[in-house]
Amino acid sequence: MTSVSKNIGSSVFREKPLVLLPILMAAAIGGLIGLLDVKWALVAAMVPLIILFFGKIILSPGFGVFTALVASFVVLGISRYIAYPWGLSVDIILVVAWVGLLFHKIQDRDWSPFFNDIVWWSIVWYGYIILELVNPEMPGVSAWGYAMRGIGFYQLLGFTLAFAFLRHHKYMRQFVNIILGISVLGALWGLKQQFMGLDAAEEYWLWEGGHAKEHVLHGVLRVFSFYSDAGQFGASQAMVALMCGILFVGPFSWKTRIIYALVGAITLVGFLYSGTRGAAAVLLGGAVLYLFLSKNIKILMAGLIMLGVAYYGLKYTYAFHSFQPVARLRTALDANNPSLQARLRNQQTFSQYLYTRPFGGGIGSSAYWGERFNPNSLLARTPTDSYYVRIWVETGLVGICLHVLMLGYFLGKGCGIVWHLKDPSLRYRAMALLAGFFGILVASYGNQVYSQFPTGIIMAIAIPLICMSPMYDKMIAKEKEEAL
Repeated sequence: MTSVSKNIGSSVFREKPLVLLPILMAAAIGGLIGLLDVKWALVAAMVPLIILFFGKIILSPGFGVFTALVASFVVLGISRYIAYPWGLSVDIILVVAWVGLLFHKIQDRDWSPFFNDIVWWSIVWYGYIILELVNPEMPGVSAWGYAMRGIGFYQLLGFTLAFAFLRHHKYMRQFVNIILGISVLGALWGLKQQFMGLDAAEEYWLWEGGHAKEHVLHGVLRVFSFYSDAGQFGASQAMVALMCGILFVGPFSWKTRIIYALVGAITLVGFLYSGTRGAAAVLLGGAVLYLFLSKNIKILMAGLIMLGVAYYGLKYTYAFHSFQPVARLRTALDANNPSLQARLRNQQTFSQYLYTRPFGGGIGSSAYWGERFNPNSLLARTPTDSYYVRIWVETGLVGICLHVLMLGYFLGKGCGIVWHLKDPSLRYRAMALLAGFFGILVASYGNQVYSQFPTGIIMAIAIPLICMSPMYDKMIAKEKEEAL
């Protein structure tokens, strides 16, 4: 009986050698776990799950897009607790999804989703970033490799993946809901920091990591939640509050509108406690664009009056001045603010440096990556603050003109699309995303918002969704006709 069993077992392995693969893999992983320390043993033990996870992304790249979106919110917060380069996980997810895209497109040979002006703009911009590799001022390939991700790489991958796999109108609703849901969690975590205090990992990041200078002002904490910093947290929260305000007046049920109102109120409080003055530009810029796109003169006039009253109250009165977030927000309107004056002096320094450098100082020469790879240079020592100033410094006058032209094209095309959409629900969702996009563009003048997590990933998905809205509009109209 034993010999028969052995013969049967050996014949299985001879006829189906792939059966050996999981056994050998399990044995190899078990051996690694026995040899490695606890931290890396844990990673080895997760290898099978990671393989399954990436297999799912290759089979369903659209799942990878939304996974990257969720990861962009939380990875930098996780890094405060577990010291891994979690930020690269977003890159890995997007690249694996792109591998899946290639497999799918080789099978169906339908490359038409990529033949549009938005994708071509992203290719041209990323092509310019690649050409920056020959810039003699560039601090090195490593600096370029890290720095180019936020200003072009994520956009190119996000655009192509979204255009290829988010081609149903349901994805617009899912995308908005994911952003709102995670943003509420972010606001609640920020309020926990404000009223219950920081945990040990956050305290260490704040004080030992050297982040106290920009997050503790006059003894008052600027909450940062699980985002990269208070500036990104405040801008993201302001964007979601703006979106919810627009969706609240949209053609939705009262139950849905109440949810939007609650989410908007919670994220607005999160924005205020972030102490991010520049993020107010998200609300102002986005609100102005919404009023223009509303096609309603009464709403436009009422909205402009409300914005005027809010500006007057902040600029010329001391209303709510005892509430520290409002008091700090009020300083953003002071032309003599020391922070503003310092930024203007820095821009003058950059102007003199770039006078003979039309292609800039090279990708990765300024801000965080400049400090890491070339800390003694002028560009690394001088804060850029603004996203546009960073693009100007690193890519020169040629680069900033090309980049602003591209972003302006996206905005103009989005406005034309939203203006002509017929389905009311779709129109308000697209309008909310476009207003958020414009608000982020305005706020990026004061802070490096556009290129950071999660905003950069949000925009890499939002712009294609807005541009595919005419297709969604026809799809919805057809579904309504078939339902009759």
